[in-house]
Amino acid sequence: MPLQKVVIFLEGQGELIFIRKLLVLLNDPAKVSFECFELYGSLEQKVPYAYGMTNPYAEIYFKIINVGNDERVLTAIGEREEKLLKSGVDKIIGLRDMYSKAYRKRSKNVIDDNVTQETLKLVTTIIANMSNPDKINFHFAIMELETWWLSMYNLFARIDDRLTVSFIKEKLGYNLSKIDPEITFFHPSLEIEKIFKLVDTSYKKHFDDVESITSKIKSSDICDATNYHRCDYFKKFCDDLKI
Repeated sequence: MPLQKVVIFLEGQGELIFIRKLLVLLNDPAKVSFECFELYGSLEQKVPYAYGMTNPYAEIYFKIINVGNDERVLTAIGEREEKLLKSGVDKIIGLRDMYSKAYRKRSKNVIDDNVTQETLKLVTTIIANMSNPDKINFHFAIMELETWWLSMYNLFARIDDRLTVSFIKEKLGYNLSKIDPEITFFHPSLEIEKIFKLVDTSYKKHFDDVESITSKIKSSDICDATNYHRCDYFKKFCDDLKI
């Protein structure tokens, strides 16, 4: 079977760390290989997150590119998609947060489905004018990457055993196992910070923060996040990463 090749464009370091973890949870690690890069201007610089690159049984190769800016993800795809697809890449995936300065201004700092749908439609229109839109899939984390951690309601007790669903509900007033974070939290990273403060720690989106959280994620957390029609956008993204 020919090796499948997929290129994933992401907006930041946190997404890169999280997605490399998802790839091995959603697929058989023995059949996956990937490399990670950061984009500096027009140059790609390799970062040390290689996995299974010498694996002769890999069925799919992922090239993950951190473009360093949410507004640059779609632009970077547009600048490179034709060359990538001609070189033998089978699929291009984009991921960025929906939360942005432009969204805040248009929605008046609340989740506004009209603004969300307009944003999705605009991206779809832009991709439709690229060389091979059927091979390009663009996803948004609604509203941020942290939304998907909030949907993994058993994750926090693994980080600190005091952070049970019932404890978080008692202190913050919501049951993470019952709500859909994609329609509940406008600024999810602030909710992560509130949860961590309950046990006198912090979350600042730093490399170590993301590495620590991501290292605790299990396959069961993905099921928790997407069962019962929760986090539909996350489910679509996960489906796109599966072999």
